[in-house]
Amino acid sequence: IIILGFSRSLLYYLPRLESREEKSTYITQTIAILTMGSILAMALYALMGRHLGEGLGAAARGFYWRLSVFTFFMVVTDYMEVLFVAQRRPVAQSIYHATVWGLQALVVIAASYWSRDVSTIIWALAVFALARFLFGITYTHLHYPLSPRKVSLRSIRAQAAFAVPVGLAGIALLLVSQTDKFIITRFLGREAFAIYSVGAFQVPLANIIQTSIGNVTFPLMARYQKEGDQAAMRELWRRSILKTVILFFPIFVFLEVTARPFITILFTEQYADATPVFMIYMLLFLRSSVETGAIIQAFNRTVFLMVGFAIGFLVNVVLGVTLLNAMGRLGVPLATVVTMTLLGIVNLWYSARLVGSPFFKLLPVGEMAKRFSAAAAPGVILWLLYRAHPVTNVVELGIAGLLYAAMYAAVCGLTRLVTVDDLRALIGR
Repeated sequence: IIILGFSRSLLYYLPRLESREEKSTYITQTIAILTMGSILAMALYALMGRHLGEGLGAAARGFYWRLSVFTFFMVVTDYMEVLFVAQRRPVAQSIYHATVWGLQALVVIAASYWSRDVSTIIWALAVFALARFLFGITYTHLHYPLSPRKVSLRSIRAQAAFAVPVGLAGIALLLVSQTDKFIITRFLGREAFAIYSVGAFQVPLANIIQTSIGNVTFPLMARYQKEGDQAAMRELWRRSILKTVILFFPIFVFLEVTARPFITILFTEQYADATPVFMIYMLLFLRSSVETGAIIQAFNRTVFLMVGFAIGFLVNVVLGVTLLNAMGRLGVPLATVVTMTLLGIVNLWYSARLVGSPFFKLLPVGEMAKRFSAAAAPGVILWLLYRAHPVTNVVELGIAGLLYAAMYAAVCGLTRLVTVDDLRALIGR
């Protein structure tokens, strides 16, 4: 929460700025704002330790300095991955990301193995955070000399106008996506929630794919917007969508067709009732293949996103309770699907207005339909094979996945929906 959208705002500002000094100004004030946020977090830890009892209060009292040091150094360098992307250095970003999080995992494992002590583990993490901080500040200063001299109230206000609504929109989106869990827990109890939470399985590839494509395209989109090249913005957005659905559509079809064995093999037959919930949640996965906020952010209309998600949260609460009473527990995830779909449509309509394009011209419906058909055709064959030979174990599930992937690749190759150049561009960037 304290980070808000200040790190991400660099993706908007750095590609639009020409001089090294201007870029240095925005990076310097980003670090300053993140530093203030970290100090605020330390104050909140102190309040928790002073006023809360066992649990959170005891943890804040017992680990105060370790938590504070870790939080401070991690938050202040939160901008680093964004910085590599804004520099249009995706390989460096990948190396940094893998190195930092891989080392953090090794630190936890090593400290756990040698000490068997939670206090030592947190101190080890604090030392790791310090090392990350020293690297980040040194690297940044060598490329963009940090200096508070050119930081002004005007530049801070300009950055905050973008960053704060983006951060609040992210919080509102989190509330929208978690509303169904609160409703299930409140009205149906913990046992129902245990089954429901298995069905509400989030496919981890979704965020990885979207974040990767978004990190590459958003800086370009911000630059095109500054240049007034709306045609280039439209084309870039359409191409990014078509690249995304090439991966999302087959994952959706395979998991919809394989929903019951997927749940029962991974979580046992005890959770078979989670299958319908999972199938509805896959509709959310399908909807997320169309990124609807990039153009709005590129035009710095982030308040629109914030207000939309805040309204969406209220709508989702009312609709979730209403459909729970009308349809039972399946009405709750269905309410989230409806709410997120409506938000997506509204955002797309506004995006089309910003780039001066009709709604259905901005969204490449025809090309998306072709790609969905390419994913659905082998899905039908797989469904027929399941009727003859049901999948019963993880080995057969893996074979089914490989078989579907081979059929999908063959369809894409024969129809030339995906070419070798497409794969090179996707993997290379």
